[in-house]
Amino acid sequence: MANNLSNRDAYIIMGIQDKPVKITGVKQFSNKWTQENYQDFLQNLTWAGDMIPTVEFRTINNGDLDVLIIKRSNRVPFYITKKYSKVRENRIYVRKGSKNTAIDSQAEISDIEKLFEYRFGLTPFPKERVINYITDHDHWIEMKGDYETRSWYYEKFPEYIIELSRDPESDDLASPDYAYVQINCRSSWQILRVKYHQTILMEYTAHYVDETRGMVISPRDGYIKLSKDNTTSVTKHFYYYLENSIEIKLMFLLKRLMNHSNLALDTHLFLIPVFNSSEEKSDVEFLINNHEDFISSIENEIQNIVINYGSGLSEESELIVRQDIAVTKVVKSILEEYRKMKVYEKTK
Repeated sequence: MANNLSNRDAYIIMGIQDKPVKITGVKQFSNKWTQENYQDFLQNLTWAGDMIPTVEFRTINNGDLDVLIIKRSNRVPFYITKKYSKVRENRIYVRKGSKNTAIDSQAEISDIEKLFEYRFGLTPFPKERVINYITDHDHWIEMKGDYETRSWYYEKFPEYIIELSRDPESDDLASPDYAYVQINCRSSWQILRVKYHQTILMEYTAHYVDETRGMVISPRDGYIKLSKDNTTSVTKHFYYYLENSIEIKLMFLLKRLMNHSNLALDTHLFLIPVFNSSEEKSDVEFLINNHEDFISSIENEIQNIVINYGSGLSEESELIVRQDIAVTKVVKSILEEYRKMKVYEKTK
């Protein structure tokens, strides 16, 4: 299932009968495997290159169905180097449509080649390929530039380039709110482009923060509409990222390429909530809308925020910045509260 030719998440659903199709459930089985059982089983096999498929176990439909999700990977093909039961060593089995390679056989060479194309990053379109390369920190090489631009090319495929340049149109803009939580509030606006030859695949607004000690990519903008006194509504803005987003991957790559310390990026991510998914973000927003103390929590948090050296803000502007930072901090606090609640629900 991990070696499926579509290179996507695969699902094994337990508790459904095939013919005729109906839900039979799994509650009657007392020795069901858990996530830990599946992970231990996989860890105890001997995998080529120590590359082990990643799985996720879920129970749905009020416990009637168990679903094992085999996560998509660019490390395919997976195969074992020591025989296990009837599964042969050093043989590559694939999932092709609804059929598996026979246990005493091996996949066709064309199918094996296709899996290796995923591993070597040859199959997806350029934008999908570069996402894999961004996590390969050791193979980006800096090019000669000027005082306004820094560029790096990907050593294995030099047609992929990351370019960081000053944004002249933003010279007169104030620093973004999140820059004011750094030790030094000075920041400068940058444009970050990811290119394939001369084609711009991605473009982001970025910032030197803590003067020039860190580089961050602008977070996404979220908005929450709240009712106040049951008569009027107010809209609050907050910043956020999504886990495993390109923005986060690029920030860690840039930290490595620019030899920055951890402090500036850690300070930034300590402020900004990072949601596991869009669904988690929606759940937290729903929780906030039913959180009676949200506005008072913001007002309390404002008192705890200190704007550090070099802000250049007037007293009025500083209060606005503190208010905006407070909203993001309270959203992150409620995200942590939400996750604790989910963990508690799982243990019940």
